[in-house]
Amino acid sequence: MVVRSISQGLQQWVTTLLGGAAGLNDEELKAQAIKNQSETDRLVQIENARGAVKLKLVTIVGALALIALAIVVGAIVVVVQAAGELKLPWSRIGTVVGTFLCASGLTGLVARWVTRWFKRRRAIGTPTAASASQNPPGGDPNQMTSP
Repeated sequence: MVVRSISQGLQQWVTTLLGGAAGLNDEELKAQAIKNQSETDRLVQIENARGAVKLKLVTIVGALALIALAIVVGAIVVVVQAAGELKLPWSRIGTVVGTFLCASGLTGLVARWVTRWFKRRRAIGTPTAASASQNPPGGDPNQMTSP
């Protein structure tokens, strides 16, 4: 059974939604580029399409981030206004400032937690330096081969 993370699924969905380029990795592209000029021209077009898809993806993610920021700011304004209407023993200004600081602090903590969570998820999939040095790309130099 193949298990993929949510971010990988979303990235694939956005790529197919935006008409992504062929799913070739870099080694396959280099091997095909050596064959002939027409193949090279086609591969350049594929790379340009990949760049366009990445640009569209960054634009969409940026727009979603701006929308999320507007929602958070709107929610903070509503909470501060609601807190200002409460009948508390201290002044309305103290209530508004305290509510704003607490809401901003909670938003910052959640953003930090989400950032750490994404970094941990990304670090799980990347090889460490120790594991990369254990398996050199050319194979084990000490390995005996039969003639």
